Amino acid sequence: MSLSGMEILMVGGTLLLALFLFGATVAAHEFGHYLAARKMGLVVERFAIGLGPKIYGKVIDGVEWQINLLPLGGFVQLPQMSPAEAIEGKAAKEVKNLPPASPKAKIITALAGPVASLLLGILCSVGAWLAGVPTNMIYRTTTIGWVEPGSPASKAGVLPGDRILAIDGRRPDRWAGRPGAVLESILLGTDREILLEVDRSDREIITLRITPERDQEMEGLRKLGFEMYPAQTAMVSKVIEGSPAFRAGIQPGEKIRSVNGAKVWNPAAVKSAVDSGREALDLVVENPSGQGRTLRLRPERAMNRQERMIGVVWKPNDIQITHPTPVEQVASAAGMVFRTLKAVVSPASSVGVRHLSGPLGIFERLVSLLQTDPRLVLYFSVILNVNLAVLNLLPIPVLDGGHIMFSLLEVFRRRPMEAKMIERIQTAFVILLMGFFVLVTYHDSLRLKKRMQQTTESSELPIFRKNGAGK
Repeated sequence: MSLSGMEILMVGGTLLLALFLFGATVAAHEFGHYLAARKMGLVVERFAIGLGPKIYGKVIDGVEWQINLLPLGGFVQLPQMSPAEAIEGKAAKEVKNLPPASPKAKIITALAGPVASLLLGILCSVGAWLAGVPTNMIYRTTTIGWVEPGSPASKAGVLPGDRILAIDGRRPDRWAGRPGAVLESILLGTDREILLEVDRSDREIITLRITPERDQEMEGLRKLGFEMYPAQTAMVSKVIEGSPAFRAGIQPGEKIRSVNGAKVWNPAAVKSAVDSGREALDLVVENPSGQGRTLRLRPERAMNRQERMIGVVWKPNDIQITHPTPVEQVASAAGMVFRTLKAVVSPASSVGVRHLSGPLGIFERLVSLLQTDPRLVLYFSVILNVNLAVLNLLPIPVLDGGHIMFSLLEVFRRRPMEAKMIERIQTAFVILLMGFFVLVTYHDSLRLKKRMQQTTESSELPIFRKNGAGK
């Protein structure tokens, strides 16, 4: 399918805007370092966005401001701080010819980057609070809509309609989007078994211990078998002309309340009944005024589809504009970082480095959000900047936390560490960091390729034979 000139411009503009937003996030972090270094009297040689070969550079007031080829981060080159020539290039001024920086100056300068990221995250959270966030209201439930047959949850006796009270002792208040939500609690859990407490029909509280299985479709992340199916009304949005549903008299706006005598808590229950191979389905259908009727229909194959179907299009997700407070947004983002880090280092967790996202994944996410609703970019920017602030404070050489760690060691030892020793440590961790970037970028590219190659149903609606003789 060829794109028109206007569509090409739109796609190109979206990509450029996403690149600018990503660069602005990095620039804010590095500008924090720059301002603090100037305030503390440190020599600043270079302010760079990106790594690798220089694309553009200009010297202003003795500082070279440059943009580099690889959009993998940025740096402020400070010869008096810990050496990082493997990333930043060789300093123009010899460190030995410069007055040594005090540990206090180095700590404040290193800390200023994460502080700047946090402040930008708070600013974005205020913007998201005022502008509103498009929110999928389906994820505000904790009731299970469907349980995959044969899954760990099904074997343990979990049923559609069960309301989740607690997961591993934590009480979720929604299905997804928070550190303690249902989906995140399952994916980021660090125990080999999941303790699930559910309320069944407001009559019985049941506690179950379930051993999750690894889902290869989700890159080996663990699952119970109901994560993708929150309770959702099976409301018909469109009925395909000539389909079994059309001939049975089902109308848009009606709800399918039960199939073969079982209450429908999610449209997946209807699809499962169709896929079961039964010749005919008994449905209870409710019209907008609340009146119900029972009908029988026979699923058929459309002329342009392989699977059997009844010929309805379900009402899309209920999207509403909500206004989460800045405190809620920042606390949720920080909580998600800490839970993810805990899951990554836990041997019982299914989350590993390959599940993390690097610059490519972040950039792809920004493009997707820009195309969906620009307001979502503000909300995502809160998560991105809080992540950048927290992760950079980890006590790992090359990161800001590593600089702080070296400076604190200098305070305790009452003398700085040998420059060659610091350089060796920094170089080793630069190699590890580059390996990490290569690994997460590789997995980001696999995810992107999979999404692009996923066979999507034709935009053409199913076509049924006029005589209803589909086989």
